[in-house]
Amino acid sequence: MKNIVRAAALGFLLTPMLLASCTKKENQLEGAVPASDFTVTTVTTGLTTVATFRANNTDGFLYQWEFGDGTVGTGQTASHTYTSGGTLKARLITAYRGGTSVSATKDVVLPQVSAIVKGILTGGSSKTWKLDNTVIAPITVGPSDSDPTSYYAGNPMPGQLPACQADDEYTFSTANVFTYDAKGQTFVAGGACDAPRNVSTSFTFGNATGPGLAQLTLASATPAPFIGVTDAPGFTYRILSIDSQHMLVRAGSTAAGVVFDMKFVAK
Repeated sequence: MKNIVRAAALGFLLTPMLLASCTKKENQLEGAVPASDFTVTTVTTGLTTVATFRANNTDGFLYQWEFGDGTVGTGQTASHTYTSGGTLKARLITAYRGGTSVSATKDVVLPQVSAIVKGILTGGSSKTWKLDNTVIAPITVGPSDSDPTSYYAGNPMPGQLPACQADDEYTFSTANVFTYDAKGQTFVAGGACDAPRNVSTSFTFGNATGPGLAQLTLASATPAPFIGVTDAPGFTYRILSIDSQHMLVRAGSTAAGVVFDMKFVAK
């Protein structure tokens, strides 16, 4: 069985061009076949993880990598970018003059995307966000995930949020505590600046149900907690995109019947 795997892997790796350039003697398998082995290191930046694979043996003439996510690569050293999380299994097939060697699979452990998102959301401890009043349409409203803007397409010019809404601060901590600071007044749905609805409550955090990188759900409290708008449909919010300075949040679950998309900027 080992000889069959070795012969099959060699046939996969050798290209017609390589075969055509060999003499009859060179086509013969010669020499020992070292065990194929490798090391892998990972670096996570933003929402992606770059893994660097290095073959331990340097006397092969072809190196074929299987990265574990359905993609392949070549070279004694290879880099691959992963956009998902979890544990994947990678392996290396190396061709030598004496034949081919298939390594054992090795785990490539990738952080879950939701864990990366939470790290950005909280800044690793506690981080404050505000509605982004410098962009067009910081808030839009629609009936569903597939149509998030037809009810309200948003302000056509930057700087048009009410002052009592633009200064609101929303803080998230790694301890799963959400704090809303109205900075004096809260803008209430319907168009009025009202008494502040400052509140602190816990939240749950995990993978998104429906479109989104992650999802958080605020715990009920008094006053009723909210992010961005007081008339959000429920306490469920999905983070659609995020980096260290900007975040797009969707208020409303997939079954809510209305969704609010809101653009935030880090304080």
